[in-house]
Amino acid sequence: MKCFAVRLFVLILLLVLSLPLVAELPPETRWADPSSVHLDVDFPGNGYHASWVMFRCPCGDLLVRWELNVPGETEKGETLLVNKRVVMSRGFGELQQELGASLDAPALMMQTALRLLQRSAPGGPSGITAKTEVSIEDNINPIYVDSGTASGSYKAPWTMKGSISPVGESRRKFDLSFTFSTGKPGEELAGNMRLSGLADYSEGEFPQPPSTPLKGWQLFWVDEADPAAKGSTKLKTLAELRSWISKN
Repeated sequence: MKCFAVRLFVLILLLVLSLPLVAELPPETRWADPSSVHLDVDFPGNGYHASWVMFRCPCGDLLVRWELNVPGETEKGETLLVNKRVVMSRGFGELQQELGASLDAPALMMQTALRLLQRSAPGGPSGITAKTEVSIEDNINPIYVDSGTASGSYKAPWTMKGSISPVGESRRKFDLSFTFSTGKPGEELAGNMRLSGLADYSEGEFPQPPSTPLKGWQLFWVDEADPAAKGSTKLKTLAELRSWISKN
């Protein structure tokens, strides 16, 4: 299980580093600002599948629930980025260190999906009032993605085909087939993935309340020399961790 799950994780990073009702959303709503996104990424032909559900907290924290699949095997876990300084992680079995210490893979893939949506419908989610077929071919402009700790680009030429549909007033469903170039100049390879899911632009409740116990979570500090790391083992709840970080 370990080899297959790690291989899937590495593949995802390599692909990136060489991620009918009338809508009543405010017109200024941007594709890049959902409160939550459920994203499925499939790599045609090999059976690899990744599923992430991301929730944004008004406080700035980011929760991601993971499920990575290869034929017959699955790894699940959760990561919570707190104050942009520490990643809380649980699940992932023996692969917690490899998969749970960073949000780079889901962050890059979420950016990939949201940037493709922006290119497909520049007017934003409020402009999608019925199922809309989209198709783009770009022979010049790459797509850049950056998680803050990892970055990369999908090189031109690239193409994207798919559809975007409204689901109620605040959600938008998408299904996009993305073909792109990756690799060093002169060594380019063709990549292909399908990104599908549901982006919600309503003000939903954050799933992890301040009273969330820290017991059962492992902490990975973005900066190992962070002054808040010392003494953090005595903390009991998410609220205490947030307060401790803000004071240190």
